[in-house]
Amino acid sequence: MAKKVFISFHMDDRHAKELLVAQAKSDRFDLEFVNFAVNEPFDDRWKAQCKERIKQTSVTICFIGENTHQREAVNWELKTSYELGNKVFGIRIYRDQNHIIPAPIREHNSKIIAWNIQDIVAELERD
Repeated sequence: MAKKVFISFHMDDRHAKELLVAQAKSDRFDLEFVNFAVNEPFDDRWKAQCKERIKQTSVTICFIGENTHQREAVNWELKTSYELGNKVFGIRIYRDQNHIIPAPIREHNSKIIAWNIQDIVAELERD
């Protein structure tokens, strides 16, 4: 059975999410991502829906791009993931960039890895 993973990301970095989902479809990996995106304004209703989706997962990954650390919704998703007991780790979208890590990930000293599908799969399997 495929592991259910919540992906937290800045909408400007949606291409990274789409790439990971495409790479995961390879026969080489027993991995599948379910779309848990909530495409509504960041308000109490959004938070309630998002929290329910995070509850359905055991791992949260955060794509770290240039402005990820500034996104209120990303920081909320990460804090909620920690509160609900999810394993959380970050993935640097660009190997040659050291973008600022979102505060909740820094505060919990969670693992940060570079973009590499094999490393991502290995980290997911450590759960």
